[in-house]
Amino acid sequence: MSSVKAAMRGVSVTLQDAQTVGNGTVIAIPPSFVNHRINIKGNGVIGAGAIQIESADTGDYAGTWSPVAGSPISVPSSAEVDVNFSGVYKFLRARISTTVTTTTVTVTYQGF
Repeated sequence: MSSVKAAMRGVSVTLQDAQTVGNGTVIAIPPSFVNHRINIKGNGVIGAGAIQIESADTGDYAGTWSPVAGSPISVPSSAEVDVNFSGVYKFLRARISTTVTTTTVTVTYQGF
């Protein structure tokens, strides 16, 4: 199982730390959080890569997680992009759905 961290209001939690593949860190979301922000940062010129934000009812769910906030988000080259969304979730992760090539990606979460 991936490591699970608890989110704290307004505090950034790293979900992917300079990675090219993988499901990343799973975070437990308090039920009082309804607004969420994911920051995706391409750590250099990206050849390819995408992030899918996903949710599940348990942090160790082994099946296919539910996509959140639409389609996979392309990793930006040498830039950052914020994705804001609302809803009540139990667990979230930022899965690298398309392998990041030529460099890495860092993804962080903040909940409010």
